[in-house]
Amino acid sequence: MDVVGLFRPRAELTEDERAGGLRATTWQAVSASAADGFASGGFLVAFALAMGANNTQIGIMTALPFLMQVLQLLALVAVERTGLRKVFAVGAYFVAYAAWVLVAMVPFVLSVPHAGAVSILLALVAVRGAALAFVTTGWNSWLQDLVPRESLGSFFALRLRMATIAAAVSSMAAAAYIDLWKGSVAAGDVIYGYSIAILFGAVLLGWPAVGIMARIPEPRMSSPEGPRRSLRQTLSAPFSDVGYRPLINFMFLWNFAAQLALPFFAVYMLERLELPLSLVVGLTVASQIANVVFLRVWGPMVDQLGSKVVLSVSTSLFFLVVLGWTFTTLPDRHALTMPLLVVLHLLIGVATAGVNISTTTIRMKMAPRAQATSYLTAATLAASIGAGTSPLLGGLFADFFSVRHLEVAVEWVSPARTVEFPAVFLTGFDFLFAVAFVMGLVTLRVLASVREEGEVDRQVVMDTLMAQTRDNLRVLNTVPGLAMASRVPEATVRFVPRFAGLDVAAGVTAYQAAVSIRDAVSAVTQGRQAARIASSMVSRAVLQAARQAGDLSAHGAGLAVGATSGAVQAALDSGMALDRAARHAAAAVLEGLAGSDVDPADALWGAGYGVVHAARDLGQDIGMTAAAAIEGAVEKAEALGLSEHEAARAVARGALEAARETGPGLVRELRAALLDSLIAVDESERGSRESDRSP
Repeated sequence: MDVVGLFRPRAELTEDERAGGLRATTWQAVSASAADGFASGGFLVAFALAMGANNTQIGIMTALPFLMQVLQLLALVAVERTGLRKVFAVGAYFVAYAAWVLVAMVPFVLSVPHAGAVSILLALVAVRGAALAFVTTGWNSWLQDLVPRESLGSFFALRLRMATIAAAVSSMAAAAYIDLWKGSVAAGDVIYGYSIAILFGAVLLGWPAVGIMARIPEPRMSSPEGPRRSLRQTLSAPFSDVGYRPLINFMFLWNFAAQLALPFFAVYMLERLELPLSLVVGLTVASQIANVVFLRVWGPMVDQLGSKVVLSVSTSLFFLVVLGWTFTTLPDRHALTMPLLVVLHLLIGVATAGVNISTTTIRMKMAPRAQATSYLTAATLAASIGAGTSPLLGGLFADFFSVRHLEVAVEWVSPARTVEFPAVFLTGFDFLFAVAFVMGLVTLRVLASVREEGEVDRQVVMDTLMAQTRDNLRVLNTVPGLAMASRVPEATVRFVPRFAGLDVAAGVTAYQAAVSIRDAVSAVTQGRQAARIASSMVSRAVLQAARQAGDLSAHGAGLAVGATSGAVQAALDSGMALDRAARHAAAAVLEGLAGSDVDPADALWGAGYGVVHAARDLGQDIGMTAAAAIEGAVEKAEALGLSEHEAARAVARGALEAARETGPGLVRELRAALLDSLIAVDESERGSRESDRSP
């Protein structure tokens, strides 16, 4: 292997090299995230607590990786002077995982709990943070040159989504392993289970991620025009740029406010709520699942609407969730504690998905390509300083407020009795969550001063979110008695005040409910057997709806339109080909209506109208869709008591009516496509009659 060539920057990358590099980048993130799932979040906190760490030391442990990012200044100088981003990034990445190997060995060297063990842990966390400073400096600039700018949102959404799934799976596996280990060893040996898990992640998953990174091609760094800049000019350029400086300020404040609370969620659940580690990790995984789901939403929005508006929406939701943590105890666990924890974890997953994708892309979009390394380093450094200082203060505050509390009680007095219950109860970490929320409001004001080219208003994101919700509930729009239900989510969100993320929380909840309804149909439409199952389900659902609706003499066509349109969309969403989707949808709906009192002509007309309506809205070929629907109708003609010719003509009339609402051009296109289908049906029926008459 040519090691020197492997680390040499390329003047130009071919399309195949770039595409291969992008794929490798995603798999590198998957491997690294899976490794970190064995040594991060609640898992690392539990490991540190087992060593004897207190709240202040937990804060220091959380802060150190961020504080060490100040070494990015040294890394920036090295990268700018040599242009060897890959050499520094890959070498430092190897050291970062070597630090985890040494962390895992600490309990084998010193008995725990032990103050010296905690000190060694903190020192190694600092070493890892220093190594990651060099990784970040080279890697961010390297990615900016590798990833096409027009697809930043979609690419990083996919990469983050797969990485989050990997982290969720590995963290759940680690938690299950620890629970099993605890049940089979003495109390003093529990710590070794953590060590084995960390060692497994670093050696079998972390170092392979380093190897994958080494194989990703590195484009040659762009150089600014004119004479070479001095070190002072290089470092000061992003801070003196009036367009980029507000983003730097936001990155500092956002990370300061977020990390004031975020690192202590796991400690809060383990110590104050006394939840088992497996449940804490399980809630974290639920958050990661929500994160994965909404990366599919936020990523395209970033490409279409811009990063800033998505950042505004998701940041406001994040701080609303932080405030919600203060209500999980009043002053102790209550009946709503667990349901509230589940909701908070799901919503914070939604929020962090939006924040992560938008902060990544907005930094890259606003950084001049020729000075990308210094600009991205400045933004990352500001974020790291904010994220590094707040946990230190947070740990001290938590210890200070642990023996103090603020209570606001509500009292009801009557002649029979007096009832009193706490409306607000803050103590320990609760104060941190409340302060982080207030800091979040300040952060949103700073974000408003950031100017992104082509940015749109926040309401556009909410409208887009609700439009997707309407699409997911389209199946209900023309079903008698259910059309109103399809408009409930949007109507509800319109009356929610735009305060601290309440409207966003309502919007994403409505979206997720609609996705669940749609997925109930689309999840079973994979493959031929799944298509038959889906058709059967649609038929039964239509028949049940028809029976529950009672007299359908005036609404049969409407039911057929809504059911067929929704079934086509669900099938297409699942990846089914257009012609199969339309044929299966029409046949399934007609089969369901065959057992009801719906007029067969109305059912057929509605099926034709519904498939064209769906195809038109989804930008699909209406001629192919209508022809396939005729095939499905012919299959069910006998069950409806009609001839094949009559069934085909009825479907064609409904299809033409749907096309007529759009314009004459679409009608002409559809007539030409339907003519061949109708002729084929007539010839088939004529041939069948002649065959029946022959001896």
